[in-house]
Formats: sequence, structure tokens, C-alpha cells
Amino acid sequence: MAQETPGPQKAQITFGKFQNVDVRVARVVAAPLAEGTRFASRVLTLYVGPLGERTSVAQLALVDEADLVGRNVVTCVNLGVRELGPYKSECLTLGTPHPDGPDDESQALPLYASELARPGDSVY
Repeated sequence: MAQETPGPQKAQITFGKFQNVDVRVARVVAAPLAEGTRFASRVLTLYVGPLGERTSVAQLALVDEADLVGRNVVTCVNLGVRELGPYKSECLTLGTPHPDGPDDESQALPLYASELARPGDSVY
């Protein structure tokens, strides 16, 4: 079992800078395994309410698709698009290290939002 040691605290930022990060609730619509990526990943189709659907490529390969689909996750929607293998990731699904993840990967457990939260709700 990989055990990641947390690094030092990152540099202080202002509350104003933090307010520029757009973190939202998104409902997972689909989460198949990705093909052709450097690390085992899933391609999440996320419904973000009034923002529509977004794609997120996330190292969630150790989480069963059935445990993701229909659940609300926490995602950052304003970081721009990243190309990961043949995919474009339009938002970042937040998570914590998966306890069974290999040392050379960043396999994660997603941060789930309450089922009472609505897709598109702000996270603060």
C-alpha cells in the first residue's frame, strides 16, 4: 500500500485569490476507463448544472465506475483545458490519495459532495 507523506504547507495566498478558484458540485454521468493515458485514469462526463457537461480525466482507476456514476463530486471548472493522452480535460475533479495507489502514480479517491447538493452549486 502506497503511503504518501504530505508535503510542507504551500505559500499563503489572499482570500481574494482563493475566490478566483471556481469550485462546483458536479454529478458523474459516465466514468469509463481511459485508453492511451500515461497513468491509469477514468474519463468522467460531469453534469455541472447551468454550466452544462464537462469532461474530466482523473486518476480514479481504482474506484469502480458504479461507485462514481450518479454521485456528486467536487470539481474546479476554471483552470482551462489540459490535454491528457488523446483526451481533453476541461475541469479538475478533486480528490485525496488512494491508499492502494502505486507509489509512481497519483491514484485518488474523489471528494464527494452531499446528494442534497445540486449540480452547479458553488463549493465554499
